[in-house]
Amino acid sequence: MSAAQPASADVTFVGSVSPPDPAPTDTLVVGAGIEQVGEVLVSNRGRLLSAGARVGYGQGTGTVEVLGYGASWINSGPLELASGPGSRGALVVRRGAQVTTDDLVVGARGYTAEGRVLVEGYDATLTSRASAHIGRSEAISALEVRQGASFFSNHVYLGDCPVCGGAATAAGAHTRWISAGDFVVGVRGTLVVRDGAELTTVDAALGSPRGDGLDPVARATVSGWGATWTNQGLLRVGAGSFAGLSVGAYGALVTDEAVIRSELGGSFVQVNAPQASWINGGDVAVLASLSSSPSLLVDRGGLVHIGGLLRTAPRVEGGSLPYLGPSVRLVRGDLIAGAIEVEEGDLDFAGGRLSTGSFAGDLVNTQGGALLVGGSHPATAVAGSYRQGPDAALRITVAGPGAAPLLDVDGDVDLDGALEVRAAAGATPFQEGDTVALLGWSGDLSGAFAAVEIALPLAPGLAWDTSALYTTGEITAVSAP
Repeated sequence: MSAAQPASADVTFVGSVSPPDPAPTDTLVVGAGIEQVGEVLVSNRGRLLSAGARVGYGQGTGTVEVLGYGASWINSGPLELASGPGSRGALVVRRGAQVTTDDLVVGARGYTAEGRVLVEGYDATLTSRASAHIGRSEAISALEVRQGASFFSNHVYLGDCPVCGGAATAAGAHTRWISAGDFVVGVRGTLVVRDGAELTTVDAALGSPRGDGLDPVARATVSGWGATWTNQGLLRVGAGSFAGLSVGAYGALVTDEAVIRSELGGSFVQVNAPQASWINGGDVAVLASLSSSPSLLVDRGGLVHIGGLLRTAPRVEGGSLPYLGPSVRLVRGDLIAGAIEVEEGDLDFAGGRLSTGSFAGDLVNTQGGALLVGGSHPATAVAGSYRQGPDAALRITVAGPGAAPLLDVDGDVDLDGALEVRAAAGATPFQEGDTVALLGWSGDLSGAFAAVEIALPLAPGLAWDTSALYTTGEITAVSAP
């Protein structure tokens, strides 16, 4: 034990710290014993070396602060914060200081134990070379990286047990969290990325296979200008437990591929705020059953852009499970996908703008939505029927003359609402005799557009002939009457 004793000019021990003058091969214990308090301060280019550490041990309270450029702590073993019932352990890294450890355990064990980590300020850096457990056993724990600080981790497990609580926050411009190994936000984990912070992960999982199915819920939020979560590989949302991922205003989620597994709508990705976006380069699968609420929600100006296939399917094959509602809902925002393949009724096209290269199933646009054709994709093929209601719109972007239908429906077509035809950027004026095939269908066509607006450039003295729109789906440039 020590009392207000410097280990060196820039490493100071106060209170319950052992050994009093640790060697690099010693295990450092700070705040051990009932009502014992210990503190370690590393500053002014000071350097602390240890081979394992326990900060807050056996109902004690311990704090280690590493402050300022050049100050460092290198721990070659496990670093445990709050180990024992009622213990408190804290690590603070500020203003350019650096801390490196093998395993990091925040809230190591014990009922009501509390472990906390704060990494704050430009160039302040925490590195966990092996694994980082934020919340383990019954302990409560929190990790916060903010104001330009960095956290480099390998394997991360956040609140990954039924009885432990773990919360992690990355906040502020130039704040970075880069994780190279497993990244699991467990059944009692909460992850927040906000206000310019950047999180990078590999094959992340939100919700743990070890969960108890219904309660509690793993949660993650990305919001604020410049806040970005980038996941390489597969992002799994819902894996044996409920899990919710929300992209808020100005936040961005960037993924390669994703799967959402949900029962009763308990697992979801929602992109439902102004300038919120999810950009997914490959495929997204929504595997849902008993969907009382959507598993993918796009609303309030959010954008979801899926480069590959958006597919929905029930989690339980066969049986007699009742249908409760759609698993994908587009309300006020943009949903763009290379291809869409949905079970019957699984897409609620309630509003917003939908764009896809192909759609397998009956496409129902009877509420207030707009189907965009010819913009993000050269054309749209529907393997099923297309139905458009009085408040809906079909918006077609045309690059030039063509005989292939821009919207090609392999089934029946039922029309109402608006048709809006616009020119692609850089389109040249159409000449007399030029024809554009807007629609094609293999079944029956019924109804008609309530309003047709064609804003395509024409050579002088020409007009658009729409007389064949409901017979061949074509419009032709002709001499103006």
